[in-house]
Amino acid sequence: MKSEELSPGVLLVLKARALLVASTVLWGLSFPLMRGLELAQKEHAPHGSDSAMACADMAVRFGLAALVLLPFYIRELGRITFREWSQAIGLAILGGVALYLQTLGLAWTDASVSAFLTQLYALLVPLIVAIRDRRPPSLRVIAACTIVLIGIAMLSPGLLTHFTLGPGTLVIILSSGFIAGQIVWVERPIYAENRSGLITLLMFAFMSGMFIIAYFGTGGTTGFAVQLFDTPNLVGLTLAMVFLCTVVNYWIMNAWQRCVSATEAGLIYCLEPAIATLFSSFLPGWISRFTGINYPSEMLSWTLFFGGAMILSATVLVATERRGA
Repeated sequence: MKSEELSPGVLLVLKARALLVASTVLWGLSFPLMRGLELAQKEHAPHGSDSAMACADMAVRFGLAALVLLPFYIRELGRITFREWSQAIGLAILGGVALYLQTLGLAWTDASVSAFLTQLYALLVPLIVAIRDRRPPSLRVIAACTIVLIGIAMLSPGLLTHFTLGPGTLVIILSSGFIAGQIVWVERPIYAENRSGLITLLMFAFMSGMFIIAYFGTGGTTGFAVQLFDTPNLVGLTLAMVFLCTVVNYWIMNAWQRCVSATEAGLIYCLEPAIATLFSSFLPGWISRFTGINYPSEMLSWTLFFGGAMILSATVLVATERRGA
């Protein structure tokens, strides 16, 4: 067993898992940062639509992320293969649509309901994989998905009292389907030889272009876009989103997720709401002092730790199956 644990293949999988957990930490960080940016923008530019503002934030976020990666991969742009174009465009469409639908769903339903329904991709990923591979998920995977749903429900204490089937919940469920598709798209065997850094650059560029079109399609103007980013505080929060919550975590996802199964990756990503809640217990206060807005921090509760522990145990359950334990 000792030699197996030290083998290059096992070490590669362990490194991938650690990096995906790190990526999930950055995803969790993005929630209070993005919320703080939105609140600061609404106070600074109160007359624009929420939809246009969200599109502008995404367009700038992914456009700047593409510019960050461009110097590292500019020499490879002339040698892009068809499969690399295919993977990048697929990831951009799936990820972009998921983000846009999430934004709409958050405006139409409660945060606790949204947090729970978003994580339904933990169920959808093994379902998609089962259909693709024509093989039903194992009992261990089914048990892990059940544990994850219970853990996420514990992280959403207002779920039962606020849940109603309506446009908001349906949009969130649809966005969860696109997230699941994005996770499985990364894992497709035909993309195994693709250059992950180049894929990430192309994906950022496509997503930025999609949100630019969506911005003007939702009534956004050039003047409003400038107003959303014309103070040092707004620029600082935007750059934090780019460098801390976009470039690194997307690169990790595209480069290292292929080393584990899509099902295991989806379960790891389910740690995101617990991490987001942990960051939200202190980061809003920092953002409030930085921007001068009123963004109260959230209170931690025992459900955060128990819910997070259940999600982590489900991840370990699937991980040990992969290693044949």
